[in-house]
Amino acid sequence: MTPDTFIHRTTARLRARAELLRQHGAAEAASTCERVATELERDFEEWWLAELTVSEASTESGYSTDRLRELVREGRLPDQRAPKSGGEIRIRRADLPRRPRTTAPTTVVDTLATQILAGRK
Repeated sequence: MTPDTFIHRTTARLRARAELLRQHGAAEAASTCERVATELERDFEEWWLAELTVSEASTESGYSTDRLRELVREGRLPDQRAPKSGGEIRIRRADLPRRPRTTAPTTVVDTLATQILAGRK
C-alpha cells in the first residue's frame, strides 16, 4: 500500500467514525474526528510534496546521489528548480524512486507520524 492510499483510507475511516458519532449525539467527538482527519491530510500533503535536496532524497530512496542526479539529467526524475535557475537540484518526496531494502525499514507512515508528533510538542 502506498503512503497516500494509506492516508486516504485512514481519513475516510475517521470521517465515517465522525458521522457515526454525530448520529449518536456526540457532536463534539465527531468534530474532533473530522478535525484530526483534516489535519492529517494537510500534514501528509505537506510532507509528501516536500522538496528534498539530493542528499536527503538519497537517504530516503536508497539510491546514490550520483544516480539521482543522473535520473534528473535523463528527465526520468523531475527537478523542482525553475528552468535554468542553477542551484541545487530539488526532488519532491512523492517523485522519488524507492529502492527495495533487504532489512525491515521504518515505514514511511511511521516516519511521518514521528515527524508530525515531534512538531506538536
